[in-house]
Amino acid sequence: MARERLNSGNERGIELPKAKLNRETLGHVSRLLSYLKPYRGKFIAALVCLFLTSLVGLAFPSFVGALIDTAQGKRTDDWLPATIPGILVLAFVVLGLQALISFFRILWFVTVGERALADIRRDTYLKLITLPMNFFAGRRVGELNSRISADLSQVQDTLTTTIAEMIRQAVLLVGGIVFMAIISKKLIFALLAVLPILIVSAVFFGRFIRKISREAQDKLAESNTMVEETLMGIASVKAFVNEPFEVKRYGGAIGEVAAIAIRGAKFRGMFSSFIVLCIFGGILGVIGYGCVLVSHGEITFGELLKFSLYSMFLGSSLGSFPELFANVQKTVGASERVLEILAEKGENVSTSKKADPIEQKIIGNLSFSHVSFSYPSRAEVEVLREVSFEASAGQRVAIVGPSGSGKSTTAALILQFYSPQ
Repeated sequence: MARERLNSGNERGIELPKAKLNRETLGHVSRLLSYLKPYRGKFIAALVCLFLTSLVGLAFPSFVGALIDTAQGKRTDDWLPATIPGILVLAFVVLGLQALISFFRILWFVTVGERALADIRRDTYLKLITLPMNFFAGRRVGELNSRISADLSQVQDTLTTTIAEMIRQAVLLVGGIVFMAIISKKLIFALLAVLPILIVSAVFFGRFIRKISREAQDKLAESNTMVEETLMGIASVKAFVNEPFEVKRYGGAIGEVAAIAIRGAKFRGMFSSFIVLCIFGGILGVIGYGCVLVSHGEITFGELLKFSLYSMFLGSSLGSFPELFANVQKTVGASERVLEILAEKGENVSTSKKADPIEQKIIGNLSFSHVSFSYPSRAEVEVLREVSFEASAGQRVAIVGPSGSGKSTTAALILQFYSPQ
């Protein structure tokens, strides 16, 4: 079962798109993971603590089973004390040790994640403010802000929670299977016989659910675009008394989103019902078979209880992997969008106040000679064509013309926001 986020960027209202996992996309994630290098000491220590707490967690069913068997005058675990008080004392010591290690595990994971993300945020922001105006001409401010907030929050969630949880669940999964096989090979084979059915059904239903979820996200994005366009042009909406049309248009888009979501809920409901039937039916069947083995003297009641607890670990681990895998897919997509910014070529601008000081006042003339210009976002529209003029130092020059004649564009070229063509 996936845990709550333990970071400062917990934004639940934004559903990020997922990316396919392959060598190229995982390479993008590894580039962001390189920000962990300055803190690799604490990160490795946190991984060691994670591994230890997972192993200690696997010992809990053994303590419970040993208590039951000892109470019945039987002993199945030679590595545990032979008395109930001895088992309890050892169990509490181990649990106390696990609690202490868990504290440092969480502290170190969050510390490393927060500091690494602070570095990524700083570099991303530095890159953004040093990019040329051409970059901003074709992009929305909301989109760029999303890179800093939602995308990096998703990366942060992976660094502080998802990676640790995937390792933890993998240890519990493998360890649970090993311990169950040690207890009874017959029971483990009976339990594992149900897994192929669950996997095939998960793949079958998962395709439909992903497709419908993607449709819902696309429709929701369209509706959000409507809101943005309406609010940005609210003056035009008010001027033409166009409120009823905009309300109807947005209501239709939201209705489509709701219809798609309800259709997806039907598939999720069918899948959930099927999984519940298979899991609980399988567990009930395995426990029934285990009771038969207990009655034949092949295993003890304590071993059956241990097996049942380990099967719960197994089911919990398997159930958490789809969500963790989805988080990794979201992180891959988020890292791609962040790396797109970091890969852009910025201007040669120093961010230090002490760098490149201007020691003398610059005095000179300004000259335009046959300058033509089109904005990158509208290359087919020529705003300036063969413009020439000269302004001497100290001279006041007025640029006069109707709206759209290029006055603001001329000022932007003087400030070197763009380069003339």
